Amino acid sequence: MNRVLFILLFFLSTPLQAQFEEREGVFYINGDAVKAIELSLALSAIDFGDVYNDSEVDSVVVDFTVNAEDTYDYTVEISNDDSTGVVQISRSSSGGYTADSLTYTDTGTGAYQAHEFYVDLDTGNMSGDLAATVTVMVAYNDIAQ
Repeated sequence: MNRVLFILLFFLSTPLQAQFEEREGVFYINGDAVKAIELSLALSAIDFGDVYNDSEVDSVVVDFTVNAEDTYDYTVEISNDDSTGVVQISRSSSGGYTADSLTYTDTGTGAYQAHEFYVDLDTGNMSGDLAATVTVMVAYNDIAQ
């Protein structure tokens, strides 16, 4: 019996970029403070149950929201640590699956923005039990000074 368990993690970016300069023995900070990105995942684990290498497995959608500063671009990276190529991820249920990471850019609105991705299994590549970690990372791109 093959069992697959996915654990989703997230990381937040640093909300402040600053330049320090010294004038007459006093330090000044020039920079823009922006709110920290919020990332909320709908679940913490996906369990496909018992999977056999000749099984057809339906993909599973993972919903998440991102709340980032209005007009600031951020990058979403979704990756997994499965080196066997069994774990497949895509932004669409109809195709584009990859065993590598997915990366895309979006622009914050200052409100919660819905995102989703799909997880599928290439069961033909399975040879035993599999546990993989899927990581969702969200970070601001350049923060204006």
